[in-house]
Amino acid sequence: LIPVTSLEIDPDEPVLDMRPIWAQPTTIEGIQPLRTIAQQAQAIAAINGGFFNRNNQLPLGAIRHNGEWISGPILNRGAIAWTDDGEFQFGSLSLQETLETDSGTVVPLKHLNSGYVQAGVSRYTPSWGTSYSPLTDYETIVTIQGDQVIQQQRFEHAGQNRVAIPADGYILAVRSYNSILESLAVGTQVHLNTATTPESFATYPEILGAGPLLLQNRQVVLNAQLEQFSDAFIQQKASRSAIGLTDQDHILLVTVHNQSDGSGVSLTQMAEIMRNLGTIDALNLDGGSSTTLTLGSRLLNVNPESVARVNNGIGIFLNLDSEAVETP
Repeated sequence: LIPVTSLEIDPDEPVLDMRPIWAQPTTIEGIQPLRTIAQQAQAIAAINGGFFNRNNQLPLGAIRHNGEWISGPILNRGAIAWTDDGEFQFGSLSLQETLETDSGTVVPLKHLNSGYVQAGVSRYTPSWGTSYSPLTDYETIVTIQGDQVIQQQRFEHAGQNRVAIPADGYILAVRSYNSILESLAVGTQVHLNTATTPESFATYPEILGAGPLLLQNRQVVLNAQLEQFSDAFIQQKASRSAIGLTDQDHILLVTVHNQSDGSGVSLTQMAEIMRNLGTIDALNLDGGSSTTLTLGSRLLNVNPESVARVNNGIGIFLNLDSEAVETP
């Protein structure tokens, strides 16, 4: 037997909203129990969301709210996007950003507001927080305000300094790409270009990324290798969380725990569970000890003592501004 807990949401109900939630209101850094995050955000229900680095407590995937990227996608992994009107899209998502200088130099940007670090140039906005601390040794931080480079600073050690992120700008973390610094000299005017693949994702105000994708159009599309998950992750049997869309356009929030023999479930099993539950599209979320589903102040799937802290989740909210809410 496989214990499955699910919560069905009708997004067409005008009194319900769904949006990403994260641990701290002023920064994307940090982890908390999901129930605490949900209570802080005043969500009436929630499920844990995307992956994160437990060491630095930073997100490893897409979080977008009200059309603003809180954290950018990585590795073309699966994501769910939605509107306030109950339109949904599931698919692999990537974000392309480039910075063009007034002299015509084009600088490709690796990642946006992400704890995923690669050599190159990454961008951090006020959604990251009021300041940024280097994530690796030997970073050069380029501060851009009002579409103009106003400062360059070099730091030899990770985590030892903090650089203010301007409210009307952003900073660039330059890692192992120092040849570009001359093109980003103080006073340089810059223009930011941004696009998503697929393009349609850019039109959705709310996005959360995790992966791998499990189902599309009722078909199992599981390909964890393509989404660059590790072999250990792919082969693991564990507790799992997922989100899916039914043919009635209802959302299912699903958690699955260990089978009767004590083993967890594989990704393939999770895909079949989501299909058997009636979802036509489905996305695997972070799992293992992160697996949590809440309703009000209750944990539906686990004992409070066994709950791990997470960086983000998906919250369900009561829309008190809706005309459908009766007033006395």
